[in-house]
Amino acid sequence: MAKTVKKGKVVYWIDGEGTLTPEKYIDKSLKDRDQFVSSCVCKARQMHTVLKNFKREMEREIAKFLENSAQREGEEWVGGTTLYNFSMDESITIKIAKKWTFDEKLQIAKQKIDRVIQARSEGSDDLIVALVNRAFKVDYKGEVDAKQMLGLRQLKVDDPLWQEAMELIADSQKVQSTKTYFYFQEAGPDGKMVNIVLDFAAL
Repeated sequence: MAKTVKKGKVVYWIDGEGTLTPEKYIDKSLKDRDQFVSSCVCKARQMHTVLKNFKREMEREIAKFLENSAQREGEEWVGGTTLYNFSMDESITIKIAKKWTFDEKLQIAKQKIDRVIQARSEGSDDLIVALVNRAFKVDYKGEVDAKQMLGLRQLKVDDPLWQEAMELIADSQKVQSTKTYFYFQEAGPDGKMVNIVLDFAAL
């Protein structure tokens, strides 16, 4: 509902710019729209709470199941997996996503790489130069793409300075955060496993 304030006996509606308008001057169509939008948002907020509680419940139950499975073998559970029902037509996939970041050693590695490229000048492989530029390109957050950096480390360049740079990149790489994703699947009419969509925007 719209924000209101009462001054004396007069109720004022407050618009997005903070302007006060006496309620009696608000057109009925605006009041109807305000009520409709607020009603829909309220239902969405309730559904958000339901999904949030469902996610927490699933996190607890799945974690407990996996921990119990590992403990029966004298181990602790680590990583993701896919669990199937007996008929193999329902499953739960658990994926662990790690967000990587790099410390100041990355910039030192870049300087060594630049020296390798400069030393080779005309002999430098254009593909390597392109991959280096792509790997060190930062996004709008000022961060580099960890996948591109990993691809750079997989290149085979016969140069001691290059190897030093790759070791620095490896040393500079740190796990910033870890997030667990759950995907629930069931067999469709054709027998193929399809996700049970829980994302409102994807329905």
